[in-house]
Amino acid sequence: MRDPTPAIRGEVMEKSINIEWIVHAIISQHYFGRVRIDFVSQILFDEYCSFALKRRVLTKICPELQGAVEQQLNRINAIRNLFAHVGQRVSDSLEVTAEERIPSPRDFAKSIDFDALHKEFLVLEASLLTSLVATFKKKGGVLQPRTD
Repeated sequence: MRDPTPAIRGEVMEKSINIEWIVHAIISQHYFGRVRIDFVSQILFDEYCSFALKRRVLTKICPELQGAVEQQLNRINAIRNLFAHVGQRVSDSLEVTAEERIPSPRDFAKSIDFDALHKEFLVLEASLLTSLVATFKKKGGVLQPRTD
């Protein structure tokens, strides 16, 4: 198993940010009837406003997202956290030529397979985006085309 490349790590982080942005948009749309950047930037962007809190608010205001979508959000965030915070290589032997691996924080005897996690993330992300965008639109949100 190889370490995640900076490009793959970056892709997971960027796509996670995009998902969180849609969550922000849904929450703002629900409470204000539009996306208010002042609310998003002052409240939802605050470092003490955790992803878990945002997910909890989301599932309270959109009970149809409880269950499968909520579990997808949990899993995608867990994968994001592995890419963001795990990466220290270890060796199970004192031999200089011993193979190194990146242990799982949940079970040190197991190694993390970043390739498999990346593939799982992409499948979850595609499904999640579909659900979240549909929820945003259902609440009256309108997606603006990119201008760049």
